[in-house]
Amino acid sequence: MAALQLDFVRKSTWRMSTIVLLMLGVAGSGFLLWQRDQLLERRATALARIDAYRHTVIKSHPEPLPPPRKEAIEEAERLVAGLQLPWEPMLNSLQSAVQDDILLQRVQPETDAFRLRISGQADNSQAFIGFVQRLQGDAFWRNVEPLSEVKQPEATASGGKPLAFQLAVQRRRP
Repeated sequence: MAALQLDFVRKSTWRMSTIVLLMLGVAGSGFLLWQRDQLLERRATALARIDAYRHTVIKSHPEPLPPPRKEAIEEAERLVAGLQLPWEPMLNSLQSAVQDDILLQRVQPETDAFRLRISGQADNSQAFIGFVQRLQGDAFWRNVEPLSEVKQPEATASGGKPLAFQLAVQRRRP
């Protein structure tokens, strides 16, 4: 008897679906590996650039400075101590002595001697003497020294006052 070759079982659809899914999985894995390789190359390039910049930055920094000299430290401490003087009361006292006939041009402090060097202009000699007397009458100042007094008639043409003066005032020590 010959075999009839009758097959009553249908072909499974799972076999074809499984093969398609496996193919998609292999293709996706290959794509992900390719992207990972690209990212690793970019990372390596960026790290190489960072290292190159780091070396140029390290080379461009100057060598550390030597420690400051003792004289420089003492000078800095002296300047800081000079800044701690009572400048506001000194300048307020000076401002109270100035009137319309006096024009102050420069007030230069000398912190070591508790002194101010003042340059200015006055309407006349009497105005300058009055300014010096007002400073001498103020209890804040110990010593008022007129240093120079020069008449300058050309200053009135330029809007200044005809008498230029310099004086030094020394404040009382606390």
